[in-house]
Amino acid sequence: MVYSSPAIGSSGTVYVGSLDMKDSKVYALDGKSGAKLWEFATGSSVWSSPAIGSDGSVYVGSETNKVYALDGKSGVKKWEFVAGSYVRSSPAIGTDGAVYVGSFDHKVYALDGKSGVKLWEFKTGGIVYSSPAIGSDGTVYVGSNDKKLYAIKTDSKGLAKSPWPMRGQNARHTGRAPAK
Repeated sequence: MVYSSPAIGSSGTVYVGSLDMKDSKVYALDGKSGAKLWEFATGSSVWSSPAIGSDGSVYVGSETNKVYALDGKSGVKKWEFVAGSYVRSSPAIGTDGAVYVGSFDHKVYALDGKSGVKLWEFKTGGIVYSSPAIGSDGTVYVGSNDKKLYAIKTDSKGLAKSPWPMRGQNARHTGRAPAK
């Protein structure tokens, strides 16, 4: 089963997560033929939709309480970050390279995109299913099941210049890959 929305890389590669309880994976597929290029086993369901960094790294969350950074060409794990609970939120990447993601532990995390080191965390009053959106001034907006929308000021200057920096691809969530 697939609940994860796909992300499309600059080469046309399609990245998507699966929801198979025993065998959950992130897949990279050739966008023209559908052929599997690689797969990465997460160990638990992937509800999170991938985001793609400016260097081609693929970021995705899992119910193993982890956020993964994968090499977009090979699927090799670059790093993993362990959150306090499930990560169903889809990551968003800022111009500063930070990866923003929510978790069931009532937190929004900012992670260094290169190393996975936690830069900071923000506690909400409830589970964060919502996927962060980043405004043009770097403000991260995210909803929580405490019935609140949070606006968090960051050091970013907006959304990363990459093929798919957040769920829905761009700030308007049109899902349109940029023209080459």
